[in-house]
Amino acid sequence: MSAPLVYVDFDDVLCETAHAFLDVVEREFGRRYAFEDIHFFDLEKSFHLNQEEYDYLMGLIHDPDILRIMAPMPGVLDVLADWDRRGIRPVVVTGRPPETEPVCHEWLERHGVPYDRILFVDKYGRAPSHQVGAEVVVPQYLTDMGFALAVEDAPAMIEFLIRETDIPLAVLDRPWNRSLNLSGTHGQVVRCEDWLAVAEALNARVLCSA
Repeated sequence: MSAPLVYVDFDDVLCETAHAFLDVVEREFGRRYAFEDIHFFDLEKSFHLNQEEYDYLMGLIHDPDILRIMAPMPGVLDVLADWDRRGIRPVVVTGRPPETEPVCHEWLERHGVPYDRILFVDKYGRAPSHQVGAEVVVPQYLTDMGFALAVEDAPAMIEFLIRETDIPLAVLDRPWNRSLNLSGTHGQVVRCEDWLAVAEALNARVLCSA
């Protein structure tokens, strides 16, 4: 029997990306926001940026020096270590530009994250350039991978997974996804406060039903 694969998003699922964004926005634009103020996944809207400011921010936050210092989400390393002992393999799924592939591997290895591979998915229609060494796919590619669970926070991808798949889905609770209507998903989706709840979701929804 092949090892179960779990789709794990990178930003604000594996690492505390939004907190790093808040620091950058305060430093560069002199605007202070709290985590709970980020009501929209669209950072231009959440941080009240004009197009020039937004483009500048996007360049800054994909700088390897910013990406490599992001902290792991609380509890994630313990859960992934437990999954590794049980033969469960995370596939890291990210909408980051493929050019960030080296620093993504560096971050995962620095923190001892066990993972099967990294998929760079054109989640938001940004048409990323194909980068040597990076595995770049379209969202539809994910539908046939046989994931035992998906862990996501981004509204667009949550809606895609609900619409296009029957993969059990753990939605990490974030202010930018709380407006999503997750009713009527027939038990496919569970909203999780933290990584302990994600681990419980895997046990309850996947392993116990095997």
